[in-house]
Amino acid sequence: MINPTASIQTQGDALAAGRGGALGAFLMAAASVIGSLEIFLTADAYLAKMRAATIAQYGEGTEVAKAALSMMTPTMIYMTVTMTLLFALLYAVLGAVQWRKPNVIIPLLLGLLSAYGLATMLLAQLNGSALAAQMHVPIWRQALSALVAIVAVVLFYNGFRGANRLSKLRREAA
Repeated sequence: MINPTASIQTQGDALAAGRGGALGAFLMAAASVIGSLEIFLTADAYLAKMRAATIAQYGEGTEVAKAALSMMTPTMIYMTVTMTLLFALLYAVLGAVQWRKPNVIIPLLLGLLSAYGLATMLLAQLNGSALAAQMHVPIWRQALSALVAIVAVVLFYNGFRGANRLSKLRREAA
């Protein structure tokens, strides 16, 4: 049961809804893997965009720009990819835990983090961030990222509702 507005009456319904949080975690894991793969395959172009954005933000030749540019090496890109893959693994492990034993903590934390990420993405668009403008992320990719984040937040909400109801139903039965 993935419908976040449906009533949850039985333990089966609650378990299914609680597993919605696991689906949200698996969705975020898949999105992280795809994002890291994209960065890995376009490492040189990504690094060039980062350098251009740094120069646009701090000015060419300033001490801050020089320091930032000196750190922008291929190693930084590969560390970014590695960290993104580690987060994907974390999402997958938390999703597996949520699937096996639904609880309220995992969907609550991941839902709040996803909502925060969505809010900061939208605020960057509304405020016209110079850094975001320099990175030239295509609008279709921004829209897809927002859609994935919205779906994940809904799934995490549903997982929270289901796990909470499952806990209450099990206490009543005991």
